[in-house]
Amino acid sequence: MDKRFTDFFIKAVEQFSRDTPAHAVAFARSAIANGKDNWQKPPPPIANARGVRIPTASGAITARLYTPLGAGVAPGPGLIFFHGGGFIVGDVASYDSACRRLAALSRLRVLSVDYRLAPEHPFPAAHEDAEQVLVWATQNAKDIGMDASRLAVGGDSAGGTLAAWLTHFARQEGIALKGQFLIFPLLQLVETKSKQRKSPDAHLLGNQALNAIRKLYVAGADPADPRLSPLFCENFKGLPPALVITAGLDPLKAEGGAYADKLAAAGVSVQKLHFKAMPHGFISLTGLVPGALGASEESFTQFGKLMQGV
Repeated sequence: MDKRFTDFFIKAVEQFSRDTPAHAVAFARSAIANGKDNWQKPPPPIANARGVRIPTASGAITARLYTPLGAGVAPGPGLIFFHGGGFIVGDVASYDSACRRLAALSRLRVLSVDYRLAPEHPFPAAHEDAEQVLVWATQNAKDIGMDASRLAVGGDSAGGTLAAWLTHFARQEGIALKGQFLIFPLLQLVETKSKQRKSPDAHLLGNQALNAIRKLYVAGADPADPRLSPLFCENFKGLPPALVITAGLDPLKAEGGAYADKLAAAGVSVQKLHFKAMPHGFISLTGLVPGALGASEESFTQFGKLMQGV
């Protein structure tokens, strides 16, 4: 992995361990904003990308709608995507290249969501935003070129937490989703010190980063709450078909595999892709990590095939 990137993350987690939350968060957000264009290879062309404002009870949420060249005539299948970043960093802008690539390779319209972040907005703010965005999308699907009967949810890392929870929320609300795309998802925040989380790239998502999530986003809530730890949901029956992506150098790989197994045991159609040499976060590191571009392209293409087949 590129030394510039690992040096950034080492410095970031060190700041979270010794600095005030406000200064540490400001450093991390600034570094990502300034470095994002250097971390990604140029994405393929798409037909269009435009801003969307989504009204919610807590105020308007901004999002960006990506329409690929191969999307076909609207309305068509669509993916509501939630970025990673530990509920603390990340935004639509920093995920622009990844979402353009996702749209182009999957041939799906992709709505990338700027949900609220901690520490300004602790739990359950991000979850409430995700729930309201999903309800809005089902009610306004045609306005964004999507078919309300062919919607999916997806996300990476903390965004995977939101996407996984939304499948349970959707079932409760009678919303029939057609797919879920969980990319190296964070699926439980109860145990953050187990051997499962040790890996050669633990500085990318090691104990310090996980403790920051618990301190700044969980903020005293019960980490076993199924919204925060979807792995501990009791009922997996009737959830939509899933593609679960895991990475061999990712501290979260075991819980991603366990979640996929729970889905399969409940009769849910599950596909798993495991990339042995990839670290956590690889879809945003195509310009830094050898093989990350190919792994991203395979993941995105496979999810497009899943959605075309359901």
